[in-house]
Amino acid sequence: MSELNLDQPNNNKVADPQWKELYRIGGIVAVTTIILILLVIVTYPVWPYLPGTTSTENIFAAIQANRLGGLISLDFILLINNLIGVLLFVAMYVSLKQVNESYALIALVLGLFAAVLIIPARPIFELLSLSDLYTIAISDANKDQYLLAGEALLAHFDGTAFKVNTFLGGFSLLISSILMVRSNFFSKSTAYVGIATNLAVCGFFLPGIGTALLFLSVPGYLIWNIQLALSFFKMTNAVTSPLTSNQA
Repeated sequence: MSELNLDQPNNNKVADPQWKELYRIGGIVAVTTIILILLVIVTYPVWPYLPGTTSTENIFAAIQANRLGGLISLDFILLINNLIGVLLFVAMYVSLKQVNESYALIALVLGLFAAVLIIPARPIFELLSLSDLYTIAISDANKDQYLLAGEALLAHFDGTAFKVNTFLGGFSLLISSILMVRSNFFSKSTAYVGIATNLAVCGFFLPGIGTALLFLSVPGYLIWNIQLALSFFKMTNAVTSPLTSNQA
């Protein structure tokens, strides 16, 4: 990572007009991410994260008592944030490929792979279905069957797919943050906040401090996404479309 295009000139003086809409989408996704993070913070005292903290039977009961609350307690907001993050990874790539296209492409591929992994890591709708089946089941044998199936699905919430998703997502954004140091499109402060925040995420597996690092990354991501949104919208406004250039 220390050899990121250090011997090559940075020629990305002007944003490419053909990516104008993608710059705008990047800004919109960054703003949406801010809203989703704030939603998690606001709703957590009411609908806290349940997998691993209570029994499967209690999780099924929570889903039946409040469908929306059950979704949020099963990390539905994280699922949405990861899926829309695909667009942010693409916007990062087109914004940073002139700094170093090889590393920008690596960051993109890692980010896309991380986003895909969130689907098996959060089998939320399968749990909703099992909760419904458990509620209408008559025999204890059927209820036990649905509880066992639910427990198997809940194991995925802290399983391999989730851990790889977290690490690869953070590592992808860390690469992009390092590239931002040499980019004309992003400020140095945006780059450094991204580096610090995503280093914390990549260290989530460290024993004793990993969970604390994840929590510390939350305010970092809030600040960073504000910076990203401003940068992407600035790029969008600065771009002159080919049609406008021809008419001029």
